[in-house]
Amino acid sequence: MYDNNFNNNNEHQAFYPQQPSEQPQMAKPRKKHSAAKVIALIAAVAVIGGGAGFGSSYLTSKLLGSSVTENGGSASNDGTSSKNENSNSSQSNNSSTENKPTLDELQSGVQITHKVPAETEFNSDGSFAYTRDLVAAVRDSIVYIEVYTRQYYNAEEPYGAGSGIIISSDGYIITNAHVVDKMDRYVVHVTTTDPVEGSGVVDEYEAELIGSDTDTDLAVLKVKAEGLQSAVLGDSDDLRLGDDVVVIGNPMGLESSVSKGIVSGLKREQYSSSERGLSSIQTDAAINSGNSGGALFNMYGEVVGVVNSKLVYDYAEGIGFAITINEAKEVINDLISIGYVTGRPILGVTCLEVSEYVGAIQGMTPGLYITDIDRDLAVADSELVVGDTIVKVDDISVTSVSEVSKILADMKPGDAVSVTVVRVDSLGRNKEVEFDIILSEYSGS
Repeated sequence: MYDNNFNNNNEHQAFYPQQPSEQPQMAKPRKKHSAAKVIALIAAVAVIGGGAGFGSSYLTSKLLGSSVTENGGSASNDGTSSKNENSNSSQSNNSSTENKPTLDELQSGVQITHKVPAETEFNSDGSFAYTRDLVAAVRDSIVYIEVYTRQYYNAEEPYGAGSGIIISSDGYIITNAHVVDKMDRYVVHVTTTDPVEGSGVVDEYEAELIGSDTDTDLAVLKVKAEGLQSAVLGDSDDLRLGDDVVVIGNPMGLESSVSKGIVSGLKREQYSSSERGLSSIQTDAAINSGNSGGALFNMYGEVVGVVNSKLVYDYAEGIGFAITINEAKEVINDLISIGYVTGRPILGVTCLEVSEYVGAIQGMTPGLYITDIDRDLAVADSELVVGDTIVKVDDISVTSVSEVSKILADMKPGDAVSVTVVRVDSLGRNKEVEFDIILSEYSGS
């Protein structure tokens, strides 16, 4: 979905699900391109696969000093696009797992704080009888996140805003990756509501980015605080069609806004260009710009989803989505305890995508033309050399990174993959060479 953008400059574009072009589009953030534009329809990329049940490859360019993600994001060194030096999950202070808590440890003992009068009514199954009492109990676990970027001359300006969910009393907060990605500073507004008066006091905290994963659109922030109200992460597998759900977030900058609806669909897939996606909950509860990263609550006051998108279409109303919390938990745990999502295989090369069309124009072999090999990964010990063109992976013809990503999607680090390359010999003749490459683990760098 869209973030609230202070500059009102439409910094986002539609995200297209895998369906006919005349169908609705899914809202997805657009990133600035600048230096990421490369010559003659050839994109410089580093090939890795999906993993942990989630998809989408990363594209990392070494041309023009830019870093490019498959969903169009980029960061350049010329100052035209913001780049948080700690925005990559493996580059923040997460190089060591020592003293890093797990999600289970953070959630241990967390209970819903019923900041409601004693006469609050509950149903026989323990769920809240009235939405107003549920909201009073959980609203302080939802935060307002402002993000800032530095532009020319290091001048800082507000870029947008979103929502977040407190998951520990000492300040761990989950949100969407597209809320915080490529930003330079994060300010979190935490509200503490007086249970009697109903008035709230807002405290502002500078936040540290612990980890961010664009494949799953999840991120973790941390503020230095104690005694915050933590949300309880529930079990999204218990949801049934028609269940009542409540969304709390900050649409259009309107802090602590509440909307209510039902579960309209389960196991919805929000597809990326690698044709793998997150399992999501569909709801008709109102979702708008700024709700990104907020919570979808069940009627027990438990978080069952992380709100991240809505359907934007002339003929569509009330079709919003939230990442299922059960699938999100593994990602959140990795981001907190390690700093990146584990188990994703990486081939470890930088290459140019050469299509049939470009190959015919440029006189190149269609495939993935190798421009660099990561000497710190297992691929360095293979027969692959710079100048080779990968034409097949596991006997499947490839000309794009997304095609390789699909092949690697069900593999894991340490697996061997067969690669066929076209190599030019000393006499200028093309010859095919086939060998195996051991996949390494992608660590976000």
